[in-house]
Amino acid sequence: MREASYTVLVVDDSRANRAFLTSILEEDGYRVLEAADGEACLTTAAIEMPALIMLDVVMPGIDGFETLHRLKADPAMKRIAVIMLTSLGDQESKLKAFDFGAVDYIVKSANEAEVRARVRVHVHLANTQQELIAARAESLQQIATAQQSLLVKPADVPDARFSIYYRSLHEAGGDFYDVVPVSDGVYFYLMADVAGHDVGTSYVTPAVKVLLRQCATPTYSVEESMSYLNSMLEKTILADNYLTAFALRVNRRAGKAVYLAAGHPPAVYIPGTGPVSLAECENPFIGMLEDSSYHSSSMDVQPGDRFILYTDGLVEAMLGEDHLRTPGNDAQNDLTGRLVEAVTRLRGLPLGELPGALVHAMGADNPDDDVAVMVVEV
Repeated sequence: MREASYTVLVVDDSRANRAFLTSILEEDGYRVLEAADGEACLTTAAIEMPALIMLDVVMPGIDGFETLHRLKADPAMKRIAVIMLTSLGDQESKLKAFDFGAVDYIVKSANEAEVRARVRVHVHLANTQQELIAARAESLQQIATAQQSLLVKPADVPDARFSIYYRSLHEAGGDFYDVVPVSDGVYFYLMADVAGHDVGTSYVTPAVKVLLRQCATPTYSVEESMSYLNSMLEKTILADNYLTAFALRVNRRAGKAVYLAAGHPPAVYIPGTGPVSLAECENPFIGMLEDSSYHSSSMDVQPGDRFILYTDGLVEAMLGEDHLRTPGNDAQNDLTGRLVEAVTRLRGLPLGELPGALVHAMGADNPDDDVAVMVVEV
């Protein structure tokens, strides 16, 4: 890694020009690679990933501008710093180089001191940028690890009888869930999605977990629990944001399920016998208005019945195609219909296999959004 940090690739069809620049750079301690044309530059850069490329403009085959364009179009190489080399001193060529993504422009008549100074500056800047990127990646990974550690696992509360599929698009995901024991045989399940995907969304998870444990008790109804979350979060970390959520409380002793959706997709209900349906109960977003009120729905349930709670990443993989062929809200209705069809086909799977199988059936294996799917069995 350190060798690549001080590697410079010199690209010029003139052997004499390459030798001149190589002698200057090697004297300063850089590792210097050479290429005689644009194609060789692209091949060498992809393998060696130098800190800096010094690229001639006028070359046989693809010229320097086309080579630069291809470098910047490649995600793996677009961050490599490029200094353009030319005997041309016209303003148009300079502006074109910068427009294509070059960091600097050296006329070939420049003296050794100028070459050394410009290379030194841009290698230093390139390495500093890489260090910042690495530091940020490490920081985000620590945040992601911390967030993942807050997500309850089925083995942690086996009596809650749930399975989970969770995948975040970025290091810090906006989707999260929780499972809270309320009393003997009674559990509170929450599936939520914070608007946005920035690092700030990760701080919502611990806040919701703390608040949910304060209000997911026998003394709070499901509506009161959501109202409590809404009022507390709206005043604090969701002052400029909001979240959607689906709340489900299952009382296995009484055979009763209570649920509500706060701006969130409805759950899928799978009875032990009978058709699959949607558990719908629309309510306002959480954190948008302090005085929002919430209402719930309830149903009788039997052992073996299941609920599927999910975030919109499960169905959004198909959204673009459906919008093109189905106007208005019909696209969303079609998506929920396809979801019910997929669940109907998969309903006989073991509890632990169902979330992953459903994600695959909905084409959400590689989503453009976070994806979370929880299956709860009564």
